[in-house]
Amino acid sequence: MLVVMGLAGAGKTSILNGVLKRKPKIDIINYGDIAFDIALKKKIVKNRDEILSIPISNHLELQDKVVSKLEDKGKTILDTHAVLRRSPSGFIAGLHPPIFEKFKFEGFVFIDADTNEIIKRKKADTTRTTRPMISKEKIDEDRFLSKLFISNYATRTGSPIYFIINKQNRLNDSINEFIKIIEFLGW
Repeated sequence: MLVVMGLAGAGKTSILNGVLKRKPKIDIINYGDIAFDIALKKKIVKNRDEILSIPISNHLELQDKVVSKLEDKGKTILDTHAVLRRSPSGFIAGLHPPIFEKFKFEGFVFIDADTNEIIKRKKADTTRTTRPMISKEKIDEDRFLSKLFISNYATRTGSPIYFIINKQNRLNDSINEFIKIIEFLGW
């Protein structure tokens, strides 16, 4: 399993969609989609962004359920976040500890972008109307913490970390960088 992480607005989805067009046999699983589906069925939330404000005990239970539903069918990419900013404050690991016993990780890819570009992309994203806009300082804080958490995940699993900077109007370059990573892995 290859784990792809990045800040909201960095372009993970766009890059993964581009990769999938060129490598259709790769299985991409979105951790947040599974969490939202479970939380919606349990009537814990009404929209995806509410997950970050449910009580921490419910959040950890939800993460347990997500991990139990995950399957690595070979050549699987898990799309998630390294760290989650909880509301009203605090952070939680994006990868719940039981996941490390269940899967072998081939690496972690951190997709990033310039902070000002992230702000522009988030403002233009009409699909997530309940996601709050956060300040430049908080985006930078999320980036710093994400790198710390990814370093922890990599140390724990002995897996490499790859970084892709998704520059504005250079999406194909980012997709090509990602393709190089998966081809290096023999996918």
